[in-house]
Amino acid sequence: MEKSSFKWWQILCMGLLYLVFVFASCFIGFLHPACWAYFSVLAAILAVGPYFWLAARWRKFGVGTFCAALVCLFCLATGEAGGLLSKAIILGGGLLADIVRQLAGNSTRKALFCAYPLLAIGNIGWVIRLWSDKQFYYDGAVEEMGQAYAEGIKALQTPGHLVAVIVLTAAVAVLGIWLCGRVDKKSDKLLK
Repeated sequence: MEKSSFKWWQILCMGLLYLVFVFASCFIGFLHPACWAYFSVLAAILAVGPYFWLAARWRKFGVGTFCAALVCLFCLATGEAGGLLSKAIILGGGLLADIVRQLAGNSTRKALFCAYPLLAIGNIGWVIRLWSDKQFYYDGAVEEMGQAYAEGIKALQTPGHLVAVIVLTAAVAVLGIWLCGRVDKKSDKLLK
């Protein structure tokens, strides 16, 4: 395994790129309520590149927590993902990803297959109120997007959809790590 050095500004740039991809994934929600509820699936595939790059070089505890903290700070600054539950899920996903990665071996490829899905699932915190505070979400959808969009949101507020979001997000995250290993050969060589 070759030794890799990187600088703090590279960490920051890749972390910000991760944040941009997560945030950009939210915009698809304007197309249809299902796109909003399932935005974390798109975020899992778009944001995997910066995470993979960071994790291959930052082979210690903290990559997932760093990425999740950036998302939380952005949400705090912009008023997105309201409520303590939302921030706890986002940060919890990052922290849990780091714990699992630490246990599986920070410098191994297999650790990323276990850790990144947890970080990606944590992004569901952004929209968790869709399931935890249904009336709030419905009323907000009526106000911002109109009655038809709100009815679409209402149809998605079932436990089955929440489970589907979690499962699809995890599956796409695993696929994303696999694809990154095939595409980003330089980062992949840094992992065992």
